[in-house]
Amino acid sequence: MRYKNPEDREILMERLLREDHLENYELELLDKYGVAIPVMVSATVDDTVLSGMIIDMREIKQSRYMIDKLFKAVEQIDDIVYMTDKFGTISYVNNAYCTHTGYDREEVIGQNSRISKSGVHNREFYKELWTTILDGKVYRNTLVNRKKNGDLYYEKKTITPLKDEDHVIIGFVSTGKDVTEETMLHQEIERIATIDQLTGIYNRHKFEELFALESERSRRFLQPLSLILIDIDHFKSVNDTHGHDVGDKVLVQLAATVQENIRKIDVFARWGGEEFLVLCPSTDRENVREFAEKLRVAVENTLFPVVGKITISLGVSLFDPQDSFSELFKRADQGLYYAKEHGRNQVGMF
Repeated sequence: MRYKNPEDREILMERLLREDHLENYELELLDKYGVAIPVMVSATVDDTVLSGMIIDMREIKQSRYMIDKLFKAVEQIDDIVYMTDKFGTISYVNNAYCTHTGYDREEVIGQNSRISKSGVHNREFYKELWTTILDGKVYRNTLVNRKKNGDLYYEKKTITPLKDEDHVIIGFVSTGKDVTEETMLHQEIERIATIDQLTGIYNRHKFEELFALESERSRRFLQPLSLILIDIDHFKSVNDTHGHDVGDKVLVQLAATVQENIRKIDVFARWGGEEFLVLCPSTDRENVREFAEKLRVAVENTLFPVVGKITISLGVSLFDPQDSFSELFKRADQGLYYAKEHGRNQVGMF
């Protein structure tokens, strides 16, 4: 073989004569076809005897190239990538990790991966995560993590166990995508789909969805379930006298007043116009009547914007396991009609 660069031979021989040995000297030789072959030379001179070893570096160079290419790709992608040992201690983070979290590499290398914990997820959440990856399985989920500045962000994460040749876990690689904008948009769309835009309480669609769940629970566990239908007395005159802006403020205040006087388990929604519904789990006939009366008094004692005092009429019905929602609502509506026909500002029950 010939030297691709003739000066390499001179440098090699000069160093051997000066130092009697040469280790891991890289150069290129030409094969009989003139193709350059990267090699690594190690040699020694003992008196007049030259001995040594030449290693063909083509496969090693190709592996280095692929590793370098992979490293550049990991550094340049926008996905968050970091590696830990089997105890969760961080050994590597890419540029995207620093960009999205606000941490410098020096701040996180050697730290435990819980440096990003937000406090949103409970112990059971992390127990499931660790159980999965310590079993050698890939974990996928969306996590709420915390940046260096304290801001929360949503990360669609995949954690993959790294194993040695004996299939023993030696660490983990975590890859993730910041999906905060997408998640917030989804939550806003969901909020719009389930929340009444004026009052901020559930809308009709969400109420029907929750009724389906509560009615099934009532049937399964033989628990009472009651419905209260609320209607503002003389609301048309409020709009006619003061305008719809004032009417809207009355609706908002009414919703706030009722919200303050119901339980966490109750489902409260605007049914439409000036009508509201309260679904009351685990509430029997006697208790729901008392509850409805409590709401009536709370509204009567509230001072409303511009109009001052208003009153409400309420219709109450008790759920029967054979009921559809329309049947339950129809009886509540009959109770409301009775209250309206007998002077308003009272509770009617069917």
